[in-house]
Amino acid sequence: MKVELSGPMAASTVAPGPSRPLSTKSYLGGAAVLALLTVVLCYQLSGAVLDEGQALRLALGVALPVLLVGGPLLAAYRHSALSERDWNAGKYVEAREAAARSRNASVASFGLSGFVAVVALVALLVFTNDGAVQKTFLNVEFMVRSLADIGTALLVNIKIALGAQVLAMAFGLVLAIGRLLPGKGFWPVRALSIAYIDVFRGIPSVVLIYLVCFGLPLTEVPILSEGDPVVYAIVALALTYSAYNAELYRSGIESINKGQTSAALSMGLSQPDVMRFVIMPQMARNIAAPMLSTFIGLQKDTALVIVVGIIDAFSQAKIYSANDFNLSAVTAVCFVFVLITIPQTRLVDYMLARSGSKK
Repeated sequence: MKVELSGPMAASTVAPGPSRPLSTKSYLGGAAVLALLTVVLCYQLSGAVLDEGQALRLALGVALPVLLVGGPLLAAYRHSALSERDWNAGKYVEAREAAARSRNASVASFGLSGFVAVVALVALLVFTNDGAVQKTFLNVEFMVRSLADIGTALLVNIKIALGAQVLAMAFGLVLAIGRLLPGKGFWPVRALSIAYIDVFRGIPSVVLIYLVCFGLPLTEVPILSEGDPVVYAIVALALTYSAYNAELYRSGIESINKGQTSAALSMGLSQPDVMRFVIMPQMARNIAAPMLSTFIGLQKDTALVIVVGIIDAFSQAKIYSANDFNLSAVTAVCFVFVLITIPQTRLVDYMLARSGSKK
Protein backbone atom coordinates (compact mmCIF):
# COMPACT_ATOMS: atom_id res chain seq x y z
CA MET A 1 0.00 0.00 0.00
CA LYS A 2 1.37 3.38 -1.00
CA VAL A 3 1.24 6.14 1.63
CA GLU A 4 1.37 9.74 0.48
CA LEU A 5 2.51 12.49 2.83
CA SER A 6 1.08 15.94 2.77
CA GLY A 7 1.48 19.22 4.63
CA PRO A 8 4.59 20.17 6.59
CA MET A 9 5.85 16.58 6.75
CA ALA A 10 5.89 16.34 2.96
CA ALA A 11 7.77 19.65 2.69
CA SER A 12 10.42 18.47 5.14
CA THR A 13 11.19 15.41 3.03
CA VAL A 14 12.05 17.47 -0.08
CA ALA A 15 15.81 17.42 -0.71
CA PRO A 16 17.37 20.89 -0.39
CA GLY A 17 18.88 22.43 -3.52
CA PRO A 18 22.57 23.28 -3.94
CA SER A 19 23.83 26.37 -2.12
CA ARG A 20 24.93 29.35 -4.14
CA PRO A 21 28.64 30.16 -4.55
CA LEU A 22 30.23 32.60 -2.13
CA SER A 23 29.32 36.17 -2.99
CA THR A 24 31.87 38.14 -4.96
CA LYS A 25 30.28 41.56 -4.42
CA SER A 26 32.44 42.51 -1.42
CA TYR A 27 35.62 41.57 -3.31
CA LEU A 28 34.53 43.51 -6.39
CA GLY A 29 33.46 46.56 -4.41
CA GLY A 30 36.70 46.77 -2.44
CA ALA A 31 38.82 46.25 -5.53
CA ALA A 32 36.90 48.94 -7.42
CA VAL A 33 37.27 51.47 -4.58
CA LEU A 34 41.01 50.84 -4.27
CA ALA A 35 41.45 51.06 -8.05
CA LEU A 36 39.61 54.40 -8.10
CA LEU A 37 41.79 55.71 -5.26
CA THR A 38 44.87 54.60 -7.19
CA VAL A 39 43.78 56.50 -10.31
CA VAL A 40 43.14 59.63 -8.23
CA LEU A 41 46.61 59.43 -6.66
CA CYS A 42 48.22 58.93 -10.07
CA TYR A 43 46.35 61.93 -11.45
CA GLN A 44 47.50 64.08 -8.53
CA LEU A 45 51.06 62.85 -9.05
CA SER A 46 50.99 63.74 -12.73
CA GLY A 47 49.85 67.25 -11.76
CA ALA A 48 52.72 67.60 -9.30
CA VAL A 49 55.33 66.39 -11.78
CA LEU A 50 54.03 67.95 -15.02
CA ASP A 51 53.75 71.73 -15.02
CA GLU A 52 51.67 71.97 -18.17
CA GLY A 53 50.00 69.82 -20.81
CA GLN A 54 46.56 68.62 -19.77
CA ALA A 55 46.49 65.92 -22.44
CA LEU A 56 49.76 64.43 -21.25
CA ARG A 57 48.56 64.64 -17.66
CA LEU A 58 45.37 62.75 -18.53
CA ALA A 59 47.34 60.17 -20.47
CA LEU A 60 49.88 59.49 -17.71
CA GLY A 61 47.67 60.18 -14.71
CA VAL A 62 44.42 58.53 -15.82
CA ALA A 63 44.72 56.40 -18.96
CA LEU A 64 47.91 54.58 -17.99
CA PRO A 65 46.76 53.68 -14.42
CA VAL A 66 43.37 52.57 -15.74
CA LEU A 67 45.06 50.26 -18.22
CA LEU A 68 47.40 48.98 -15.54
CA VAL A 69 44.93 48.23 -12.75
CA GLY A 70 41.80 47.81 -14.85
CA GLY A 71 42.70 44.44 -16.35
CA PRO A 72 42.26 42.29 -13.21
CA LEU A 73 39.21 44.32 -12.16
CA LEU A 74 37.46 43.78 -15.50
CA ALA A 75 38.33 40.09 -15.34
CA ALA A 76 36.77 39.90 -11.89
CA TYR A 77 33.54 41.52 -13.09
CA ARG A 78 33.42 39.28 -16.15
CA HIS A 79 33.84 36.08 -14.15
CA SER A 80 31.26 37.28 -11.62
CA ALA A 81 28.70 37.83 -14.38
CA LEU A 82 29.59 34.46 -15.90
CA SER A 83 29.08 32.78 -12.52
CA GLU A 84 25.62 34.30 -12.19
CA ARG A 85 24.68 33.24 -15.70
CA ASP A 86 25.89 29.67 -15.22
CA TRP A 87 24.03 29.41 -11.94
CA ASN A 88 20.78 30.50 -13.51
CA ALA A 89 21.37 27.97 -16.30
CA GLY A 90 21.79 25.17 -13.79
CA LYS A 91 25.54 24.79 -14.38
CA TYR A 92 26.45 24.72 -10.70
CA VAL A 93 30.03 23.47 -10.98
CA GLU A 94 30.87 26.01 -13.68
CA ALA A 95 29.27 28.75 -11.60
CA ARG A 96 31.42 27.93 -8.58
CA GLU A 97 34.57 27.85 -10.70
CA ALA A 98 33.74 31.22 -12.25
CA ALA A 99 33.06 32.70 -8.80
CA ALA A 100 36.43 31.43 -7.57
CA ARG A 101 38.16 32.98 -10.61
CA SER A 102 36.33 36.26 -9.90
CA ARG A 103 37.58 36.31 -6.32
CA ASN A 104 41.13 35.51 -7.42
CA ALA A 105 41.03 38.31 -9.98
CA SER A 106 39.70 40.70 -7.31
CA VAL A 107 42.58 39.77 -5.00
CA ALA A 108 45.02 40.33 -7.87
CA SER A 109 43.43 43.73 -8.45
CA PHE A 110 43.82 44.51 -4.73
CA GLY A 111 47.53 43.66 -4.84
CA LEU A 112 48.30 45.55 -8.04
CA SER A 113 46.26 48.62 -7.08
CA GLY A 114 47.78 48.67 -3.61
CA PHE A 115 51.31 48.53 -5.01
CA VAL A 116 50.67 51.33 -7.52
CA ALA A 117 48.87 53.42 -4.86
CA VAL A 118 51.79 53.17 -2.41
CA VAL A 119 54.32 54.06 -5.10
CA ALA A 120 52.18 56.98 -6.28
CA LEU A 121 51.68 58.23 -2.72
CA VAL A 122 55.42 58.14 -1.96
CA ALA A 123 56.21 59.87 -5.26
CA LEU A 124 53.52 62.48 -4.55
CA LEU A 125 55.10 63.24 -1.16
CA VAL A 126 58.49 63.57 -2.84
CA PHE A 127 57.45 65.87 -5.69
CA THR A 128 54.72 67.92 -4.00
CA ASN A 129 55.28 71.59 -3.09
CA ASP A 130 57.50 72.13 -6.11
CA GLY A 131 59.61 69.07 -5.22
CA ALA A 132 60.68 70.37 -1.81
CA VAL A 133 61.26 66.89 -0.40
CA GLN A 134 63.18 65.81 -3.48
CA LYS A 135 65.39 68.90 -3.39
CA THR A 136 66.11 68.43 0.33
CA PHE A 137 66.76 64.69 0.48
CA LEU A 138 67.26 63.44 -3.09
CA ASN A 139 69.25 66.11 -4.87
CA VAL A 140 71.31 64.08 -7.33
CA GLU A 141 73.95 66.78 -7.75
CA PHE A 142 74.78 66.87 -4.03
CA MET A 143 74.65 63.09 -3.76
CA VAL A 144 77.08 62.52 -6.63
CA ARG A 145 79.46 65.20 -5.41
CA SER A 146 79.73 63.65 -1.94
CA LEU A 147 79.78 60.01 -3.00
CA ALA A 148 83.55 59.69 -3.47
CA ASP A 149 84.43 60.96 0.02
CA ILE A 150 81.60 58.93 1.54
CA GLY A 151 82.96 55.80 -0.14
CA THR A 152 86.43 56.48 1.25
CA ALA A 153 85.08 57.08 4.75
CA LEU A 154 82.97 53.93 4.46
CA LEU A 155 86.19 51.92 4.70
CA VAL A 156 86.35 52.99 8.36
CA ASN A 157 82.88 51.53 8.96
CA ILE A 158 83.90 48.29 7.26
CA LYS A 159 87.10 48.08 9.30
CA ILE A 160 85.21 48.62 12.56
CA ALA A 161 82.49 46.12 11.62
CA LEU A 162 84.89 43.34 10.64
CA GLY A 163 87.17 43.85 13.64
CA ALA A 164 84.30 43.98 16.10
CA GLN A 165 82.67 40.91 14.58
CA VAL A 166 85.82 38.81 14.89
CA LEU A 167 86.30 39.80 18.53
CA ALA A 168 82.61 39.40 19.33
CA MET A 169 82.46 35.91 17.83
CA ALA A 170 85.55 34.74 19.72
CA PHE A 171 84.61 36.26 23.08
CA GLY A 172 80.96 35.29 22.64
CA LEU A 173 81.97 31.63 22.26
CA VAL A 174 83.99 31.84 25.48
CA LEU A 175 80.96 33.32 27.26
CA ALA A 176 78.62 30.66 25.91
CA ILE A 177 80.92 27.81 26.97
CA GLY A 178 81.40 29.44 30.38
CA ARG A 179 77.65 29.66 30.84
CA LEU A 180 77.13 26.00 29.90
CA LEU A 181 79.89 24.49 32.06
CA PRO A 182 78.32 21.71 34.17
CA GLY A 183 78.77 20.93 37.82
CA LYS A 184 78.64 22.84 41.09
CA GLY A 185 82.31 23.72 40.91
CA PHE A 186 81.79 25.95 37.87
CA TRP A 187 78.90 27.99 39.28
CA PRO A 188 81.06 31.13 39.73
CA VAL A 189 82.05 30.96 36.05
CA ARG A 190 78.41 30.48 35.03
CA ALA A 191 77.31 33.36 37.24
CA LEU A 192 79.99 35.65 35.83
CA SER A 193 79.08 34.76 32.23
CA ILE A 194 75.37 35.32 32.86
CA ALA A 195 76.04 38.65 34.56
CA TYR A 196 78.17 39.86 31.66
CA ILE A 197 75.60 38.82 29.07
CA ASP A 198 72.72 40.46 30.93
CA VAL A 199 74.59 43.70 31.61
CA PHE A 200 76.10 44.28 28.18
CA ARG A 201 72.92 43.35 26.33
CA GLY A 202 71.18 46.06 28.35
CA ILE A 203 73.69 48.88 27.72
CA PRO A 204 73.01 50.87 24.52
CA SER A 205 75.85 50.62 22.01
CA VAL A 206 76.18 54.38 21.68
CA VAL A 207 76.69 54.74 25.45
CA LEU A 208 79.35 52.06 25.51
CA ILE A 209 81.15 53.63 22.55
CA TYR A 210 81.16 56.97 24.36
CA LEU A 211 82.45 55.46 27.60
CA VAL A 212 85.22 53.42 26.01
CA CYS A 213 86.44 55.96 23.44
CA PHE A 214 86.44 58.91 25.83
CA GLY A 215 86.95 57.08 29.12
CA LEU A 216 90.03 54.96 28.42
CA PRO A 217 92.22 57.91 27.28
CA LEU A 218 91.24 59.79 30.46
CA THR A 219 92.48 56.98 32.68
CA GLU A 220 96.07 57.55 31.51
CA VAL A 221 96.78 53.85 32.01
CA PRO A 222 99.81 52.80 29.94
CA ILE A 223 98.92 51.09 26.66
CA LEU A 224 95.17 51.19 27.37
CA SER A 225 94.99 54.97 27.18
CA GLU A 226 97.22 55.28 24.11
CA GLY A 227 95.08 53.44 21.55
CA ASP A 228 93.55 54.66 18.33
CA PRO A 229 89.89 55.81 18.48
CA VAL A 230 89.00 53.26 15.80
CA VAL A 231 90.43 50.48 17.99
CA TYR A 232 88.40 51.76 20.92
CA ALA A 233 85.26 51.72 18.77
CA ILE A 234 85.99 48.13 17.72
CA VAL A 235 86.39 47.09 21.36
CA ALA A 236 83.21 48.89 22.43
CA LEU A 237 81.06 47.23 19.76
CA ALA A 238 82.72 43.86 20.41
CA LEU A 239 81.82 44.13 24.10
CA THR A 240 78.17 44.66 23.20
CA TYR A 241 77.80 42.14 20.42
CA SER A 242 79.76 39.40 22.18
CA ALA A 243 76.83 39.22 24.61
CA TYR A 244 74.38 38.75 21.72
CA ASN A 245 76.64 36.21 20.04
CA ALA A 246 76.98 34.28 23.30
CA GLU A 247 73.24 33.72 23.36
CA LEU A 248 73.31 32.59 19.74
CA TYR A 249 76.08 30.11 20.52
CA ARG A 250 74.20 28.85 23.59
CA SER A 251 70.98 28.30 21.66
CA GLY A 252 72.90 26.52 18.90
CA ILE A 253 74.64 24.20 21.36
CA GLU A 254 71.45 23.43 23.29
CA SER A 255 69.58 22.66 20.07
CA ILE A 256 71.79 19.58 19.50
CA ASN A 257 70.43 16.33 20.85
CA LYS A 258 72.11 15.31 24.11
CA GLY A 259 72.27 11.76 22.86
CA GLN A 260 75.00 12.72 20.39
CA THR A 261 77.20 13.90 23.24
CA SER A 262 76.57 10.71 25.18
CA ALA A 263 77.30 8.58 22.13
CA ALA A 264 80.55 10.42 21.45
CA LEU A 265 81.68 10.06 25.08
CA SER A 266 80.86 6.36 25.03
CA MET A 267 83.13 5.95 22.02
CA GLY A 268 86.08 7.27 23.99
CA LEU A 269 86.16 10.92 22.93
CA SER A 270 87.11 13.45 25.56
CA GLN A 271 84.81 16.35 26.42
CA PRO A 272 86.94 18.86 24.44
CA ASP A 273 86.94 16.50 21.44
CA VAL A 274 83.17 16.15 21.65
CA MET A 275 82.84 19.91 21.64
CA ARG A 276 85.29 20.29 18.75
CA PHE A 277 84.24 17.46 16.44
CA VAL A 278 80.58 16.87 17.29
CA ILE A 279 78.98 19.95 18.80
CA MET A 280 80.77 22.83 17.10
CA PRO A 281 80.23 21.81 13.43
CA GLN A 282 76.50 21.29 13.94
CA MET A 283 76.18 24.43 16.02
CA ALA A 284 77.91 26.48 13.33
CA ARG A 285 75.40 25.34 10.71
CA ASN A 286 72.45 26.05 13.00
CA ILE A 287 73.44 29.59 13.91
CA ALA A 288 75.04 30.74 10.63
CA ALA A 289 71.95 32.64 9.48
CA PRO A 290 71.17 34.32 12.84
CA MET A 291 74.84 35.22 13.27
CA LEU A 292 74.89 36.90 9.86
CA SER A 293 71.72 38.77 10.78
CA THR A 294 73.39 40.04 13.95
CA PHE A 295 76.41 41.10 11.88
CA ILE A 296 74.10 43.20 9.70
CA GLY A 297 72.95 45.02 12.83
CA LEU A 298 76.58 45.53 13.84
CA GLN A 299 77.35 47.12 10.48
CA LYS A 300 74.58 49.66 10.97
CA ASP A 301 75.74 50.43 14.50
CA THR A 302 79.15 51.47 13.20
CA ALA A 303 77.52 54.79 12.28
CA LEU A 304 77.29 55.49 16.03
CA VAL A 305 81.02 56.30 16.14
CA ILE A 306 80.08 59.80 15.04
CA VAL A 307 79.50 60.64 18.71
CA VAL A 308 83.25 60.33 19.40
CA GLY A 309 84.44 62.23 16.35
CA ILE A 310 85.57 59.37 14.13
CA ILE A 311 85.25 60.35 10.47
CA ASP A 312 83.16 57.55 9.03
CA ALA A 313 80.65 57.62 6.16
CA PHE A 314 77.94 59.30 8.23
CA SER A 315 80.36 61.91 9.60
CA GLN A 316 81.55 62.72 6.08
CA ALA A 317 77.97 63.06 4.87
CA LYS A 318 77.14 65.32 7.79
CA ILE A 319 80.01 67.63 6.83
CA TYR A 320 78.68 67.90 3.29
CA SER A 321 75.15 68.50 4.57
CA ALA A 322 76.33 71.29 6.84
CA ASN A 323 78.21 72.97 3.98
CA ASP A 324 75.41 72.59 1.42
CA PHE A 325 72.45 73.14 3.77
CA ASN A 326 71.03 69.99 2.22
CA LEU A 327 70.56 66.40 3.46
CA SER A 328 71.08 64.60 0.17
CA ALA A 329 74.55 63.44 1.23
CA VAL A 330 73.04 61.73 4.27
CA THR A 331 70.51 60.05 1.98
CA ALA A 332 73.44 58.81 -0.09
CA VAL A 333 74.84 57.15 3.05
CA CYS A 334 71.48 55.43 3.54
CA PHE A 335 71.60 54.09 -0.01
CA VAL A 336 75.17 52.84 0.47
CA PHE A 337 74.32 50.95 3.66
CA VAL A 338 71.20 49.49 2.05
CA LEU A 339 73.20 48.30 -0.95
CA ILE A 340 75.67 46.60 1.40
CA THR A 341 73.10 44.93 3.65
CA ILE A 342 70.50 43.79 1.09
CA PRO A 343 72.69 41.02 -0.42
CA GLN A 344 73.49 39.82 3.09
CA THR A 345 69.80 39.84 4.01
CA ARG A 346 68.92 37.78 0.96
CA LEU A 347 71.72 35.38 1.92
CA VAL A 348 70.19 35.03 5.39
CA ASP A 349 66.80 34.24 3.82
CA TYR A 350 68.42 31.65 1.54
CA MET A 351 70.25 30.02 4.43
CA LEU A 352 67.10 29.88 6.57
CA ALA A 353 65.09 28.40 3.70
CA ARG A 354 67.81 25.85 2.99
CA SER A 355 68.01 24.91 6.65
CA GLY A 356 64.25 24.51 6.84
CA SER A 357 64.12 22.32 3.74
CA LYS A 358 66.83 20.05 5.12
CA LYS A 359 64.96 19.64 8.40
